[in-house]
Amino acid sequence: MTLFSTKAVKLVFVLLLLTSSLFSEHNFSKQIEQLSNTQQWHRLLHFKDGKSEIDDENFFISKDGKTNPKAELTAFIEKLISDKSDDENSTQCYYPSRSSWILEQLPPLEKEIITPTCETLKKELKSIEAKQVTLVLASAHINSPASAFGHTFLRIDNNDNTPLLSYAVNYAAQTAEDNGFIYAYQGLFGGYKGLYSIDPYYKKLKEYSDLEQRDVWEYTLNLSQEEIDKMVLHIFEIRHFYADYFFLSENCSYNLLWLLEVAKEDINLTKQFNHKAIPIDTLRAIISEKLVKKTIYRPSKRKAILAIAKPIENNPTALKFANSNEYNLTKIDKLSKEDKIASLELATALLRIKLSKNKITKKEYLPKFLKILKTRSKLGTSPKKIIEKPYEPTKGHYSAKASFAYTSHQASTARVKIAYHDIYDNDKGYIPGSYISFFDTALQYKDNKLTLDEINLLDIRSYALQDAIFKPISWQVALGGKRIFNNELNTYLQAGGGFTFGSEEFYTYATVTPTIYYKTEEEHSLSANIGVLYNPSKHLKVGLLSSKEWFTHNREILKLEPFLTYSFNQASAINLRYAYKELNKQSEEDTTLSWFWYF
Repeated sequence: MTLFSTKAVKLVFVLLLLTSSLFSEHNFSKQIEQLSNTQQWHRLLHFKDGKSEIDDENFFISKDGKTNPKAELTAFIEKLISDKSDDENSTQCYYPSRSSWILEQLPPLEKEIITPTCETLKKELKSIEAKQVTLVLASAHINSPASAFGHTFLRIDNNDNTPLLSYAVNYAAQTAEDNGFIYAYQGLFGGYKGLYSIDPYYKKLKEYSDLEQRDVWEYTLNLSQEEIDKMVLHIFEIRHFYADYFFLSENCSYNLLWLLEVAKEDINLTKQFNHKAIPIDTLRAIISEKLVKKTIYRPSKRKAILAIAKPIENNPTALKFANSNEYNLTKIDKLSKEDKIASLELATALLRIKLSKNKITKKEYLPKFLKILKTRSKLGTSPKKIIEKPYEPTKGHYSAKASFAYTSHQASTARVKIAYHDIYDNDKGYIPGSYISFFDTALQYKDNKLTLDEINLLDIRSYALQDAIFKPISWQVALGGKRIFNNELNTYLQAGGGFTFGSEEFYTYATVTPTIYYKTEEEHSLSANIGVLYNPSKHLKVGLLSSKEWFTHNREILKLEPFLTYSFNQASAINLRYAYKELNKQSEEDTTLSWFWYF
């Protein structure tokens, strides 16, 4: 044995004796037993159902820390004692949340350790200067697979009057994937790493409100300064480590609940969500814990632009000027003052969008912007644009649904879907025309026989409204199994597009959708679909759905379906529908009465 190795063995032996002496002197072993079973220690570890939900092995000090809170606490205390460093990677600087809690629970321990300066951490905490926390909900954006159900994040404020200077705390999957199918598959089975991040709030607001045209709802939380400080420390610790991201369960909204539970020890949020955590459901849970003290609505840039354009929506001259690239001011000389103001303000707003989407360079943007602004300034003030506050998302129906139906053909059907919103559901609280169903399964009982009637693994429809300014394409995609010829179950894949016109309460769509079916062999079809939907209140929705589907081998199916849904509350509704079906010139009719139970 070399001299070096002999000294190393002695050093380790002395360190073990010192650690053992400290534990014995302060009776830490008994306290560790108690503290390792406390709710707060488990929350600091994100410990649930026998293991931590943090998957990064660097998060744990003990090799058994993921499944053994006592081993992790023991190892952490030993590391605090043995760590003599005074840099940003020291235990207390790198793990400030757990370190702070342990020292609070074991005051004698502070005398036995070296307290590092943690200059970088202190500067970061001072720059944030957290005084208030706000939960932010960005409404669903169906054209973004990562945000199909909406998205929540936290805003850390240091001043009530300057929210745009605050910071956003976000949890998200680390991916640049924009293919919906790949994202859904990877996200469903934990194929991405999820990380917490801290960014300036104005960047996040621009991303969700301006670029993605999404409404934003802000919910100011009822937290004390002590609770805010605990949360912020935990954020600065947990940001270093990843957890596997699951689209339906351990997602952006669910993982924010850990931060709230660490901050406020008398609430229980994460235990309410085991298999799915839809953003709107987590928000409802937070509200039920009386954590929200104020709500603010921020309309999307799209809604703000439509409010500007409303006075001139039927004036082609004004709209053409606002959408042009040259902005020839003589084109609007003959407009009324009010229409001229609207056309200039609309031109300014659209010019900003062109810049944000890199459709115009900064060099091109500035002279055009100043030219429009100079003309607008000469026309004086105009009335403030009023944007109607929509139905609050938390007041819409719950996100999972079971339905029980009886048909005029004396068949009983039970179906269930885990999420989220389909064409028969009331749109209030949701984005009208945006329909997403996951794992929608129907069982039918008829003639003393139980059969699988239909299964839709995924059904997404985006009936996006076109208007005077925005011209989005409507689209839909579906994957599953349904019964067609000879009442046989066929797997299918469907995708298509079209157009939607009208208002959020009353609109009509027209789409064309090719479909591939497969049972024993592949078969193709092409459908023309037309629908009219009217949703005047939180109680009533009516619709008329129709389609004509042409198959190979000269077969075709015509369907016509009027329906009515009456919602009693967020958890219950009845649905009445009549279905006319014509298959190769042979027709059949059916009337179905269903009860919808949302949960």
